[in-house]
Amino acid sequence: MREYLKKYPYLFAVPLITVLILFLFVQNEPEEAEPMVFTTQSSVQETEQSSSEWYVDVKGAVNKAGMYRINPGMRLMDVIDLAGGFTAEADQNQMNFSKLLADQEIIYVPRIGEEVSVSHEAPNKETAAKTVEKININTADVDELQQLSGIGEKRAADIVKYREENGSFQAIEDLTKVTGIGEKTLENLKDSITI
Repeated sequence: MREYLKKYPYLFAVPLITVLILFLFVQNEPEEAEPMVFTTQSSVQETEQSSSEWYVDVKGAVNKAGMYRINPGMRLMDVIDLAGGFTAEADQNQMNFSKLLADQEIIYVPRIGEEVSVSHEAPNKETAAKTVEKININTADVDELQQLSGIGEKRAADIVKYREENGSFQAIEDLTKVTGIGEKTLENLKDSITI
């Protein structure tokens, strides 16, 4: 055996090197990488802008009227500060300083003696019902559709299924093509839906 190892010494080294390589490979086994998500630069920018940048238009009795970039969660007083504050003739009593702002909102600061048709009182049930935003039956998901009077989870799922199979509704009346929705149901929904 010794003569064999003397004649072929590398045969002794091969198993040792193999064991060493296997040991190092097991020790340095890479962790599972998270899947990569590829998006276009423009879609990333649009998402970032739509989620973090809003614009409001400030008019009336402020020192610097104009359009201002705001962030979600800002209040009326924040944008008044951006606009340089109120002028001397501003009627601050008509303003709700704590009002949360929305994207594309117009903020008008009235002058003293000027009437603005905005009520700061809590809306009653009738007013609230009139100002409820209509639900778009072409874009609403199952949860949104269930907010409609007389539409439960199954009927909402049927509406979404109909849309997926037949495309968008072309008229509100097309809603009657969905199984389980008749003329009476449509009549009750007409003031609450849009396309």
